[in-house]
Amino acid sequence: MRILPTIVLTLALSSGKAQPTLPRPFAVTELPAELREVSGLTAMDENTVACLQDETATLYLVDLRSGRILGRHPFAGPGDMEGITRVKDHLFALRSDGHVYRIGRQGDRFAATDQFDLILPYRNYEGLGYDPVDDRVLVAPKDSQKGGPELRDKREVFAFDPATLAVQQSPVLAFSVKHIIRAAQADGVDIPMRTTDKGRRIPDIKFRMSSITVEPATGHYFILSAVDQTLLVLDRKGSYVALYLLDARLLPKAEGITFLANGDMLIATEGKDAPPRLVRYAWGNR
Repeated sequence: MRILPTIVLTLALSSGKAQPTLPRPFAVTELPAELREVSGLTAMDENTVACLQDETATLYLVDLRSGRILGRHPFAGPGDMEGITRVKDHLFALRSDGHVYRIGRQGDRFAATDQFDLILPYRNYEGLGYDPVDDRVLVAPKDSQKGGPELRDKREVFAFDPATLAVQQSPVLAFSVKHIIRAAQADGVDIPMRTTDKGRRIPDIKFRMSSITVEPATGHYFILSAVDQTLLVLDRKGSYVALYLLDARLLPKAEGITFLANGDMLIATEGKDAPPRLVRYAWGNR
């Protein structure tokens, strides 16, 4: 376990209002090079997490304290695997094209017991997370729908029943990127900006969802956007709660998020110029 307090982000404020900032992580655990492209993250117990890496359909069990791989459980052929979540004694794994596997324990191994396709108006899926409030599995598309500005601005989260595998065709959560940016700016967040070819300054935020989970204590939705290096928090009605800008050095490509039973928050990041990592925050005690 490695503690890296020196690279925690400290942001300069652009207004008189205090910028929302994450608490200082109390543990940073490096993962093996095999998990350089770690994708998806879910807690198994207080010391073990499960994750994927986005080239093979293999369930990895990882010791949270050391980062050591405790087990590898292939459950399908090669594929672009993105999201994983645990629901009681089963796990669900998401492929980027919307194919979902239900995984169960068979003796000392984990194997796929069911699989199905999401028939939804999106092409690229990354986020999968269990919602204990409504007992459903959340699905977060990475892309936006093709069409006019309103469609491209909209982000939607869907869900399926973990018992019947029935997919809800209408979104359970929807939000506007523009509205979130305005709410974040009003909250003191120094939104990154870019200059267009015509010289206009516009927000450089896309909100391509890479992972989603629910905080058990509040029921709030926690949504990562790896491309933007942001963590968005929404309440049960989809209203803005907070937007956190992640430290690009600590979390260069945040692809997984989960909460432990004690309230701690874990974020997994792919490795770029550094090893892949699990970053742990004492969220419940902040």
